[in-house]
Amino acid sequence: MGNKNTTAIRCKECGAPSYFDEKTQGFICPYCGEVASWGSADYRYTLDMIFRHRQIPVINGLIKLTHVGMGETAIKDIPAPNEMALRTSNLNDLLYEFDQKTSEKWDERKKESFVCPSCGAKIIGFSTQSVFKCTYCEQRIMLSKVFENGQHGENLVFGYDPNMYDRALSFKISKEQAIAQMLRLAEQNKSDFAGQDIENRIKTELQAISLPYWVEDISVKATVSTDRGRFTFYHDRINWARPQCSLFDIYLLNELNPWDYGESAPFTPAFLENDVRIFSPMNNDERVTAPYRMLYRDIPDMLKSAFGLKRVKVLTWVTNFRQHKYASINHPIWFLDKASWTKESDLQTRMAVNAQTGKAAALFLEAGKKDYTRTLDAYPSPKMSDDCTIYSPPIPIKYVTSPFLFKTLTLDQAVGKRGNLFRRLFNI
Repeated sequence: MGNKNTTAIRCKECGAPSYFDEKTQGFICPYCGEVASWGSADYRYTLDMIFRHRQIPVINGLIKLTHVGMGETAIKDIPAPNEMALRTSNLNDLLYEFDQKTSEKWDERKKESFVCPSCGAKIIGFSTQSVFKCTYCEQRIMLSKVFENGQHGENLVFGYDPNMYDRALSFKISKEQAIAQMLRLAEQNKSDFAGQDIENRIKTELQAISLPYWVEDISVKATVSTDRGRFTFYHDRINWARPQCSLFDIYLLNELNPWDYGESAPFTPAFLENDVRIFSPMNNDERVTAPYRMLYRDIPDMLKSAFGLKRVKVLTWVTNFRQHKYASINHPIWFLDKASWTKESDLQTRMAVNAQTGKAAALFLEAGKKDYTRTLDAYPSPKMSDDCTIYSPPIPIKYVTSPFLFKTLTLDQAVGKRGNLFRRLFNI
């Protein structure tokens, strides 16, 4: 294909290849730093996030937990009625059922090729893209009509386009980096991937997605039964992301924490450089119950790790959500679905990489038999701003006096000494 319908993105000062920068809403030169704003008829002003964190008062050495001070509720059946069916389904089937027109648009997309105006190499992409990058000299070119007005292609967002969020975190991890991180995760957990052609699948089936989330703080006060005895604890999650699309496994997505929201910026889909599938939020019960299901799954492992416990069961809890203002944000993820030939009853492996930080996660799921994850943090660890996701350590507590004043304890203080055989046997 010729380049008559494309525009090269170059620095007006030094002529070097430039790239789109979400924060500045313009094209930035990596060599001289020149920024050229882009003009778009579709430009929308978006408000910055306003974080509304809660401070925990300390009175005479006691912590005041008014927000979770009410009676705890017994926890019954947490999973959504169709959760396992969704989790073991093929993503493409779910996408077709969710949004047939957009699915067909992606299924019918064609490969596009252009001649790089800088070095003459062939640039290859897909008809669903608007930004194409030369792998040799990093020159970027855009379809001229998109460059001029910033309009995203029709029927390229899964779901209802007007519901799409106006802010996003940027793709900082390239496809090559994501592949390398997944391969390292597989190498470190060889037995989990035994008998799978995982290396080939990672290299050929990896896809970029932009998923909608709500960002908020959540406080939890819960009572648990453990091999050391029963106790109550308190725990905070700051800037925790709630997925707003139930087509992807929420337990795999949750392993991609932390995220850095100090890096959020206005979202302009037309200028995404990767071949990215974009999703608008869904309005269903699975999305609403997702944070409770993730917490119910997370808490036992968190307590086992924090206190060296072997067995943990959540009995009762009370939760308090505190959503931030203008905190609806799209998250960048590299995603690998299960192998297309695996059935619902087979062992299924899915993987994902946080495309902002490089953290990788793998989910191993076999209905009724296996359901666990493996993770690999990026090295070196990326620098995070103060507005990142933070999990506080769980703290055993005991109610002391009104109004909602609790004493913090060690585990030994909370459950008694390990040597009490009667207490250990009867778990009291």
